[in-house]
Amino acid sequence: MIFAALALAAAPLDTPQAAIMAIYAPFRRADMHDAAWERPIFTPRLTALIAKWRAVTPTDEVDDLSDFDWLCQCQDWDAGGLHERITGLRRLGRGRLRVTVSLGKAPGRHEVLRFELQRAGDRWLIDDIHASGFKGGLRATLLRTTAADIALRRSR
Repeated sequence: MIFAALALAAAPLDTPQAAIMAIYAPFRRADMHDAAWERPIFTPRLTALIAKWRAVTPTDEVDDLSDFDWLCQCQDWDAGGLHERITGLRRLGRGRLRVTVSLGKAPGRHEVLRFELQRAGDRWLIDDIHASGFKGGLRATLLRTTAADIALRRSR
């Protein structure tokens, strides 16, 4: 995890294309074991939601967010096998973009993710992700899952 964080911090992320390449770079290594939520690729406000969720995540079972990788929308992948490709780019406002990425996870299978990126200095950071595993987006799913995890704790 430390090496991935250092590589990401040192990478030139001044374009959305470079940011997407850096986000998926760890998937090209067979020894990648970092969870997406542990990486320094999110805006501070999304990082705060992730921290709230992690604080209440059950330790004895998986919840709706901890049983798959958020960036590939999968549990397993082959190193170098995601083949990310930007298929759309839309400006959402000053310093905000929506980047649509197609992942070719296996022959005949692909996943489409829409990243909302926000400029932070010379970097583009993830502010939300819309994909099949996130009903209403990652931000909304974090809020729902955190509330469900809290309710589960209270019921025990």
